[in-house]
Amino acid sequence: MHRLLLFSVLFLLTCCSVNAQNKYTPIYRHFTYGTNNTMMANQYLEYILEFSKDYDDPDIYLPPRIWIESDADVTAPLMIVARQKKEMISWQLPLEIEGTNGETNENYTSRTMCHDIIKQYRFAGSKMKVKQENVIVSVTTASVSNVSFTIRVDNQKNFTLELNKEIEFDITPSGPRYFFYNFTSNDTLLSKGDSNYETVILEVTSDDDICMTVSIQNISCPVFDTNQDVTFRGFYETVNRKGGMNIPKYKFPHGFYVVFVAKPDDYACDKGSGSLDSVTNSNRLKRIKLIIKPSITYSDYVKAVLFTLGSIGAFYIIFGLPYFIYSVKKTLPREMAYVDGNFPTTPSARIVRLKISKKTNGTEMTSVQRTTSAISGPSVDVADFDTLAEVDTDRDLRLGRGEPYLVDLARKHPKELTRKSYLYLYNVVTVAIFYALPVIQLVITYQRVLNETGQQDLCYYNFLCAHPLGVLGDFNHVFSNIGYVLLGVLFLIITYLRELSHKDDDFDRQFGIPQHYGLFYAMGVALIMEGVLSASYHVCPNFLNFQFDSSFMYVMAVLCMVKLYQNRHPDINANAYTTFGVLAVAVVLAMIGLLEGNVYFWTLFVILYILMCFYLSVKIYYMGCWSVRDISMQKFRQVWIYDFWSGPVNVIKPCHKARFVLLFLGNLCNWGLAIFAIYKLPKNFPVFLLTIFMANTLLYLSSISS
Repeated sequence: MHRLLLFSVLFLLTCCSVNAQNKYTPIYRHFTYGTNNTMMANQYLEYILEFSKDYDDPDIYLPPRIWIESDADVTAPLMIVARQKKEMISWQLPLEIEGTNGETNENYTSRTMCHDIIKQYRFAGSKMKVKQENVIVSVTTASVSNVSFTIRVDNQKNFTLELNKEIEFDITPSGPRYFFYNFTSNDTLLSKGDSNYETVILEVTSDDDICMTVSIQNISCPVFDTNQDVTFRGFYETVNRKGGMNIPKYKFPHGFYVVFVAKPDDYACDKGSGSLDSVTNSNRLKRIKLIIKPSITYSDYVKAVLFTLGSIGAFYIIFGLPYFIYSVKKTLPREMAYVDGNFPTTPSARIVRLKISKKTNGTEMTSVQRTTSAISGPSVDVADFDTLAEVDTDRDLRLGRGEPYLVDLARKHPKELTRKSYLYLYNVVTVAIFYALPVIQLVITYQRVLNETGQQDLCYYNFLCAHPLGVLGDFNHVFSNIGYVLLGVLFLIITYLRELSHKDDDFDRQFGIPQHYGLFYAMGVALIMEGVLSASYHVCPNFLNFQFDSSFMYVMAVLCMVKLYQNRHPDINANAYTTFGVLAVAVVLAMIGLLEGNVYFWTLFVILYILMCFYLSVKIYYMGCWSVRDISMQKFRQVWIYDFWSGPVNVIKPCHKARFVLLFLGNLCNWGLAIFAIYKLPKNFPVFLLTIFMANTLLYLSSISS
């Protein structure tokens, strides 16, 4: 009984299988190139379509391109398999393309069959051409209902690119294109020597902002020309309106494919900063212009390098020759005689409040004594003070001058000034070493990753004017920073020679502005490090490591401000540790602003910016004789009362009018920058921070000049 039941089941299954096979019908059709062919398919109908072309047609050597359109549904897509003798590609309709905001479905696609050129050029000098075999396309679907599709096969025009010849074409996310360039076609041009035909520059332009990927691949099958796999081989970059690449022959001796794939959205190009319309627009047809040009010759490299070094050498001679003549004549300042004379007195007098401390019954009491006598002549050096009371008295004397002279602000011993100024040098050298070494290591790693992965988007080169040499992808921009280094060395040499000619501490103490040679050395080292770090940045420039290029610009700007202030206030310069502490905060802010430059960060930054402007204004106005701990209601009341005694207008009248006006104008400029920042929210915070430093340096320089 069981055997009979099993036999019955097997018999029914066999009958059903035979019945199903009878329903499944493969249909063979033969078509020629260049004709549109419309058919209906379902789960029982599979089409095997063969496309052929007359072998006498000159386009027979070009690869076939397949266009197909269908109304199939994603639940039962149309499956397409196209094959030749040794190549095969497959896809489905609707074509699902994954984007940043999800998947999009395309009912129209076009693909180019892989052109096996490598067997033509396997041996150097081979000029043979291979005719294309007939294309066979299989079309099937699992849909129960009929699905309509239209298919056409033709040869791709302008497939082989020519030097200095521009072509135009269209692409879509479902319709990529690729072209072939052959270096051996340049062999006849190599003898001219006017250009470097061993390296070519690929230039791509477009009039729209649709994002696409441009890939350079070997001439081997398969060609990766979809959004999912275009980055799997060769070099690639994203482009919207303009792009380019430098392609050397030694990497692609038999030529290369240039692959163009349109993105389903623009996030890869604008990182979400573009309009929403550009992301959701379904009509993503991109029109492209393509041209290949020869690169510059190696003699052009040599000429550019020699011209740059020659210009800097001429600058050395212009500044070195006068110093040499000056040294030969021995007209050195050591031969100047000391001049006896009285120091100028202050033409105007004002009330000075001197604090006098008394001890009564073990209790220290402080009173304020007023005097209207003008203060003149040099006073005792700060280093000679024995008590804090004497230091406080000196601070009041400094503030008491209506028009202070340089002698009032240059009272410290030269050795003390030298020790403090050299702290700037020690700090800048320490920062340079510990900052530059990781930077150099990082950019070298970037360059290696770029060379190994081919991801050109890792570095924001201007490929149309970037000229590679050796392992460097942008040699000319890296080498352009040699001026920083050589001029920084010249600055250090000048500073050293000048220091040798000023060894008379007593002379420097009595005459002229006290010299801060350590500060000069720090400026020279900062200039050299700017060249090193800027060159490191240009090894692989991108948005995140722009801080490498700007960090020592901050240092140079701040050191220039400190030096300008030292020229007029030698004794009250900022401490080196404080200065570099502020620079460290600036670098941290630059990093945060680069990563999280939102409205909350800008609001916090503007508040800190305004408070810092107010704090520095007070410090400069009182020439360093004011600190936060001096703030108290009792002291404010005393100052207000005694100013009122000297004259009611003195309560609101600034003691130092010129200084007040200059500080007020400087604050107006900084407030303007703060308002601009909170209104515009600039995208590049490090550049804005550098603008603040440079603007204040120029403001202070102009105030000194005036």
